[in-house]
Amino acid sequence: MLTNITFLLPEIFLSITSILLLGYGVVLIKLTKKWSQLKKITDLTSLSLLFAGFLLIDQLGSTEKIIISNGLMISDQSIVFIKIVLTISSAIILILPNKLKDFEFSQLVLLSLIGMMILISSNDLIMIYLGIELMSLSFYVLASISRDTQHSTEAGIKYFLLGALSSGLLLFGMALLYAYTGETNLEAISLVVWYGDSSEVILGSVFLCIALLFKLAAAPFHMWLPDVYEGSPTIVTAFFAIVPKISILFTLTNLLTGTFIGIWTSLQPLFIVCAILSLLVGAIGAINQGKIKRLISYSAISHIGFLLIGIIPLSFFSIQATLIYIVLYIVMSLNTFTILLNLPQHNYISQFSGLSRTNRVLALTFAFTLLSIAGIPPLAGFFSKYLVLINAIENSFYFLSFIAVITSAISTFYYLRLIKWMFFNDSETYVYKDLGDIILPLMCKIKFTSSIVLGGTTFIILSFMIFPESLTTWSYVTLSTSLI
Repeated sequence: MLTNITFLLPEIFLSITSILLLGYGVVLIKLTKKWSQLKKITDLTSLSLLFAGFLLIDQLGSTEKIIISNGLMISDQSIVFIKIVLTISSAIILILPNKLKDFEFSQLVLLSLIGMMILISSNDLIMIYLGIELMSLSFYVLASISRDTQHSTEAGIKYFLLGALSSGLLLFGMALLYAYTGETNLEAISLVVWYGDSSEVILGSVFLCIALLFKLAAAPFHMWLPDVYEGSPTIVTAFFAIVPKISILFTLTNLLTGTFIGIWTSLQPLFIVCAILSLLVGAIGAINQGKIKRLISYSAISHIGFLLIGIIPLSFFSIQATLIYIVLYIVMSLNTFTILLNLPQHNYISQFSGLSRTNRVLALTFAFTLLSIAGIPPLAGFFSKYLVLINAIENSFYFLSFIAVITSAISTFYYLRLIKWMFFNDSETYVYKDLGDIILPLMCKIKFTSSIVLGGTTFIILSFMIFPESLTTWSYVTLSTSLI
């Protein structure tokens, strides 16, 4: 029976909206060639996300776990909040400036969001797979949405091939779990795991975790990320960098704190290795990068390492630190990509030369964001890294903390290098001899919606150390319904 189906109203509403807007786009744009309707579809999609957000806010306040459809899905305060974060982030992505002329972009964002919302509510292996595949299939198309560019097509193919591999690993792990337990419900599997861990269960859990780490782009399963970030249109890269991570990370955390808690000692070495490799690959791999989106991709891998360090102790306060970290990471990423999308040229680091002379406010904003990402006090990024590391130290993970501090210091180099280009290099014309790319001074005009996003995210980055209680109190209350 479809019990408590009202808690799925946001997903149902967004699904119906997506179908209607797809039909609207095909009829009014593809058939009648009314390209002026493109912005209207994007605006309608943003409004639908706003309405879905209100539906989700109405679900806040429940202190108990809600079972939906006989255990296929669940809902609690933490799940509802993550859905709100996903919805707001997706809506912001849609209002940022982009050069795409395809109305399908906003609909693919909508479909992938529905997949992510299904994923984080899943309480069954089948629902987890359906959520991940709906999300992933939308991502493959998004990566190759610029059909007239070779880089975008290449990014889509690479993403699809390696994504198919991770889906195969996911299915294999689920098959092993089902073969041993005879169950697909996560709560039923957790009982079997707790009272009788076997090699089949551990192996199935390892494959399932590897598949999720692959989707998360944790090293050594990161090989697809730099190419996909570079080849995709910047607005798509922004979406990839901001929205999916929190859904995958939340699902992984739920599995580890619930279904696989009985075999965590067997799974922990996998996460420790991935955390160390992510930190090292992210810090060292970005040093010689000349392209901004490849640099951001390696920076993202490094941040995945910090997030895994937050998960590894598997205590309430370490999970709380991880949640705060991912929220602040989303804020900093939104700020970064909003700046990039408002610049006429942003492919190479050298193209930021002299930005402080042509737009001093934008250069200062970007500099503060970069320093925050690097973890320089007293900015928000320092606070998030501090919380993760202090919890790791309290749980005796000294070596992990040491590696994190060293790699964070190394990564500061390439953030400072970008600041140097903006403030200390002349805004002259630079030429890449081997590529023939002429780099002109950056003259840009920031759009109103982008100004709002930049103002809000910059305020959080600069003032968070003064008012941290709001986020720490909220994260405690949010997690208390699911982890205590």
